[in-house]
Amino acid sequence: MTVVGGITLGIAILGAALGVINTWRSVDASRVKLKVTPGHAISVGAPAPLLEFYIAVTNLSTFPVTIEEVGVFYRGTQKRDVFPAQVFNDDGGWPRRLEPRSSVSVYAARPENLPGHRIKSAYARTSCGVTAVGRSPALRQIAREG
Repeated sequence: MTVVGGITLGIAILGAALGVINTWRSVDASRVKLKVTPGHAISVGAPAPLLEFYIAVTNLSTFPVTIEEVGVFYRGTQKRDVFPAQVFNDDGGWPRRLEPRSSVSVYAARPENLPGHRIKSAYARTSCGVTAVGRSPALRQIAREG
């Protein structure tokens, strides 16, 4: 192989690698990405002492996403629990449009385990049918206690 052939081969390999990287970034940018974070809520000033749990949802996508519901999944079953009495950090409601890098926190009473089924994860469901899940040490503690 000559020097010119080696340089041509190197440039061709670099171009192919950059093409694959560019394709991956394009596909990744068109996906719905949500961060779901469950946790303990501590009431300050006692506005509602029964609000002991929260789920924070952050839109990590590059486009707006509409969230329709949040709740918890249970182990060993397809059942889920959507909290009936939810309080929002900004007094809003569902459905909720989240702009890129924005978030919403939903507060509710502590979720209970189903008979024979412990809480597995928190979830957020979008209007387009995408469901994102999240776990945390706080949720594992609630599942053990409940």
